[in-house]
Amino acid sequence: MTESNDLQDIPQAIVAPGRRMRFSAVWIIPIVAALVAVGIAVQRILNEGPTITITFKVAEGVEAGKTFVKYKDVNIGQVTKVTLSDDYSHVVVTAKMTKNARNLLVKDTKFWIMQPRVTLKGISGIGTLVSGNYIGLDVGKSTEKQKVFKGLDEPPIITSEEPGRHFLLKANDLGSVDFGSPVYYRRRQVGQVIGCALAEDGMSVSIKIFVNAPYDRFVNTNSVFWQASGIHVSLGASGIAVQTQSLKSLLSGGIAFETPPHAQQATTPAPENAQFTLYEDEQTAMTEHDRWTYPFILIFNEPLRGLSVGAPMTYLGIEVGQVKEITFHYDAVRKTLKPKVLVLYYPERVIALLQNR
Repeated sequence: MTESNDLQDIPQAIVAPGRRMRFSAVWIIPIVAALVAVGIAVQRILNEGPTITITFKVAEGVEAGKTFVKYKDVNIGQVTKVTLSDDYSHVVVTAKMTKNARNLLVKDTKFWIMQPRVTLKGISGIGTLVSGNYIGLDVGKSTEKQKVFKGLDEPPIITSEEPGRHFLLKANDLGSVDFGSPVYYRRRQVGQVIGCALAEDGMSVSIKIFVNAPYDRFVNTNSVFWQASGIHVSLGASGIAVQTQSLKSLLSGGIAFETPPHAQQATTPAPENAQFTLYEDEQTAMTEHDRWTYPFILIFNEPLRGLSVGAPMTYLGIEVGQVKEITFHYDAVRKTLKPKVLVLYYPERVIALLQNR
């Protein structure tokens, strides 16, 4: 009995609730600072534009931290690094673009280095003498995004936003036509040559031209094109004829086009990238366009007095035929020689002339 009473006298353990940890005001400042830092980082990531690389053969005047990328004279990026490629064949330019330039970076976007250039075609890039060289951009029409580009050697003559239409000309050779040569309509410059290429078989050349709006509406299915380069001098029955378009065409070549008068009634606008033949001169272009030709021979009893091959045959002031050959005809009855002239007659021109009266 004594032992049990002793056990009852032992004090019992009481479970006391744990003390709550108090939040110290000292932690408020670092937590707020961390949240601000995270917010700034997230904001920077959301507003940051893409980084692109452009390769050029040479990068004259391009410097990291100084050269800008411009579109419509607005800075949309800046060069951050300029290095040589692994094989030292070209220059690799890295540029950091702004966020709003993201949609401009598609597969067919073009880049070039804008700098002063003096050529026979004119002077360009004068503004860079003050502002320094910059990288120009012409946005493409593709929907495929891209971050690696190959830069152009020269600025494009026509940008993607220029209104007008492209056409393709086929010729035996380029003559004096070259990249940037002018295109004329009635002696007014209305476009330019934007590309030249040799055919795969090496037997002809393809010339791509761009005709600015609104002059592109004058290019129709019956239009004819010819080389208007240099000076064309011809000697005929009417004397010496000299033809040229402009001083610019003498220096850099040129192309002219027109619709023959006899074909202006039945014309439809030529579609984009329509193909035409490029003739050597205007006379050949106008003659080759005639679908119907009728040869006939004239025998004269009197001297021709200066009539030569190539002389026009006219009706009411309009050329409706051309002298193709001059020979002699032997008159067996009189036993004399008479001038014989082979004339090529173009009836379509006469029909068109009568319809317009």
